[in-house]
Amino acid sequence: MWREWVTQSEHQMNRVFNDMMGTEEFARASGSWIEAMTMFQQTFNENAQRYFRMAGVPTRTDVDEVAERLTAIEERLQRIEALLAAALGRRDVRQQTARPARTLRPPSERRAAEPPEPGAAAGSVDAVAPAADAAPGRTGAERQ
Repeated sequence: MWREWVTQSEHQMNRVFNDMMGTEEFARASGSWIEAMTMFQQTFNENAQRYFRMAGVPTRTDVDEVAERLTAIEERLQRIEALLAAALGRRDVRQQTARPARTLRPPSERRAAEPPEPGAAAGSVDAVAPAADAAPGRTGAERQ
């Protein structure tokens, strides 16, 4: 009963609004409203750009121009690197650069590499003997 009433009401409202939106008056009114909002947005954007320029803050246009220039510079740099690599007989200049040694290992690898502490059960991950120099209230993870 309730669903039927909601469905019938929805159909009636759809007919009313479709009839109303199909009129010439509605088209003129909505066209005028869209035109007014477009003019408002354009005026607002122009005033915001003027304000940002006076305040010394870059506008979106300024940031877009810098991004375009940076992209062009990066593309030129890639072409130069490729030419340099070709002239030196290398495939990729970036592959030739040395990387720093990895010194930090995941905790699972650290536990596997550490010798077992005295008193710990062999093969037991949960058995951790407290360190002699451990501060009260600190966990094993905080001492590492």
